[in-house]
Amino acid sequence: MRIRKFKKEDAKNVSNVIRRCLKEVVIKEYSEKVIKSLCDFFTPSAIISNSNNRVIFVAAEKGKVIGTASLKGDTIFTVFVDPKIHRKGVGSKLMDKVEELAKKRGYKTVKVPSSFGAFEFYKRRGYKKVKINHAKVKNHADTIEMKKRLVKY
Repeated sequence: MRIRKFKKEDAKNVSNVIRRCLKEVVIKEYSEKVIKSLCDFFTPSAIISNSNNRVIFVAAEKGKVIGTASLKGDTIFTVFVDPKIHRKGVGSKLMDKVEELAKKRGYKTVKVPSSFGAFEFYKRRGYKKVKINHAKVKNHADTIEMKKRLVKY
């Protein structure tokens, strides 16, 4: 498996991984309306648009996109891994990459808006709960804001 920067031609595959994850995993935490709204949001064109204001990474194996994560400022977004290969280290490798980039850019801490189901994953990586963020838009998901110190003081 290789972690590399997103290319525009990855957009459809990244969208498919995200949508599969939403429909097969995240559906356990949120209503069908929320999942539909999120699936409608993560289109290939939206992902390309996001790539203009954040760094997106993909995990690829044998040329196939199997995961994604992105960094915008000090915030990590859109961490998704193909549901068939959860708990195989792909998410951790993606997080290592975005945390490393944040550190190189001078950030001492990073934040991540976690779904309720991903909370334990981030907690195991040293993230601490800051607060619950209630969705401001109808049919969007509440998240748990989490934070991690990258640099020892």
